[in-house]
Amino acid sequence: MANSYYSRQGSYTKGTLSRGDVVKSDFDALVTAWDTGETNIERAIKLPDESTDFEFTENAAARASKAIGFDSSGDLELQTGVGSWEGTWATTTAYELRDVVVDGAAGASTDNLYVCIVAHTSGTWSTDLAAAKWELMVNVSEARDWARKTDGIVDSTDYSSRAYAIGGTGVTTSSGKGAAKEWATTTGGYVDTAEYSAKEYAQGTTAAGGSAKEWAQDTSAAVDTTFSAKEYAQGTQASTGGSAKDYAQKTDGGVSGATSDHSAKSWAVGGTGVTDTASKGAAKEWSIETSGTVDGTSYSSKEYAQGTQASTGGSAKDFAQKTDGGVSGSTSDHSAKSWAVGGTGISTTASKGAAKEWAVASGLVDTASYSSKEYAQGTAASTGGSSKSWAQDADAVNGAGTDDRSAKAWAQGASMTGATLGGSSKDWAQTAEDSTVDGSEYSALHYSAKASASSTAASTAQTAAETAQTAAETAQAAAELALDNFDDIFLGAKGSDPTLDNDGDALTAGDMFFLTTTNRMRVYDGSSWADVALDASTVVTKTSTTGSGQLPSGTTAQRDGSPSAGMIRYNSDTAGFEGYGAAWGSIGASTGFATAMAIAL
Repeated sequence: MANSYYSRQGSYTKGTLSRGDVVKSDFDALVTAWDTGETNIERAIKLPDESTDFEFTENAAARASKAIGFDSSGDLELQTGVGSWEGTWATTTAYELRDVVVDGAAGASTDNLYVCIVAHTSGTWSTDLAAAKWELMVNVSEARDWARKTDGIVDSTDYSSRAYAIGGTGVTTSSGKGAAKEWATTTGGYVDTAEYSAKEYAQGTTAAGGSAKEWAQDTSAAVDTTFSAKEYAQGTQASTGGSAKDYAQKTDGGVSGATSDHSAKSWAVGGTGVTDTASKGAAKEWSIETSGTVDGTSYSSKEYAQGTQASTGGSAKDFAQKTDGGVSGSTSDHSAKSWAVGGTGISTTASKGAAKEWAVASGLVDTASYSSKEYAQGTAASTGGSSKSWAQDADAVNGAGTDDRSAKAWAQGASMTGATLGGSSKDWAQTAEDSTVDGSEYSALHYSAKASASSTAASTAQTAAETAQTAAETAQAAAELALDNFDDIFLGAKGSDPTLDNDGDALTAGDMFFLTTTNRMRVYDGSSWADVALDASTVVTKTSTTGSGQLPSGTTAQRDGSPSAGMIRYNSDTAGFEGYGAAWGSIGASTGFATAMAIAL
């Protein structure tokens, strides 16, 4: 048989090993199956263990449309459920098990529904009911009482739905109770001896503490100890402390109930107790009042801006542009315009003067000092000399001391020589030779003339020295060239064939060196080194060990057609020795000759 709770995970054979994960999966499946079975058992309907077996012997057809129930002994049996509806109970009627009737006029008239629990023929209703032939199925009478009974309590504990809905004995005007209708609409008294209905609290006049309507609009008096919204909004009762309307617009005195306070309108445009009142004044008055003070001591913004009342201490307008005297209310002070361009009390006034006057006036500004323009370019003697006078007056500076001179006079003025003035820059530069500038010293021109004479003598000596130096340098250059040419051709003693000449340059055909390992001279043919081979037709000979070497000799036209650097010969046309570097050139008469001989030998 298939097991709906458990399915085996592995296959096991006696005497063999099984994988641990397979065995674990099987154990997990068993635990799951056990938990599932236990859950289903806990959900099942269980009978107590009474050592009694129950067995139904009816086949499927007999069991069809039946229910499992208990008989009068408490044993299980197949039942047909609720039986047939038989209407109102009647006497001398055969009733089957589970027939249903209503208790009507032939019985107790309760309208309750009963089910037959013992098949019988009816007699008297009260007798059959007492004999336990009928069982109450639906208590219609009690349900009806719970629904509509209004003449008292239903079952000694509570009242019906109707009583709680619209009222009834024990609910209406009863402490801690009251019907829904009464809680909604009763007016003129309590609902439960202590509280009032919603209608009374909404619009009545009886509820202690006041109804919503009274709190909204009653203006005749206080609602309880305070006032309605309407009274606080627009009323005039003093004890409110002032309505919103009073606080907004009352101008004929203080707010009703708060006489020391005033409305927004009073504070804005004026009113009794605000206008011309100490420490008060409306916003409009503080803004534009010009006829006097606002609060008995201070003035409006307009008065401070453009007024002329002396006691303000001066308006902004006066401080800006008044020029016919001191600022109104502050006569020792003057306007910005007076200080800028002049005005009564500023112009030509001791310790004062306008900015314009200090800039451009041609006379005294403050009765003692002059303007910038006068000090810059004026001619008033009492200034001590203007900048212009100090710059360019030709003789003594206007208004200065007797020996004071302008910058121009000190630079190029005449009549400046002598011990008193000491000479101008021009005097010190070009006063004639042998004439003093300040009575003891001479000009630059004097010292220049003296230096020029000495320079001429020195120049003659320098020329002779330079000529001698040139000759020496020429001889030195010739010797250095001959040595360099020789060093580029004869590389000296080497232990092996060199790859570069002594200057680090590439070898050229004709280069020579002495190989110390063979004690032979070697020559480079342009690609490789070879020992020097003696050829009587090409070798320079000597007359003897102590005699002379015989170099090749010929005319200029007989020079080698393809000469190589380092070649030396005697040119019979020039009667002198010559060598080839980048071109043919003569070798010096004395030093060059000795060098050529050394090379030949």
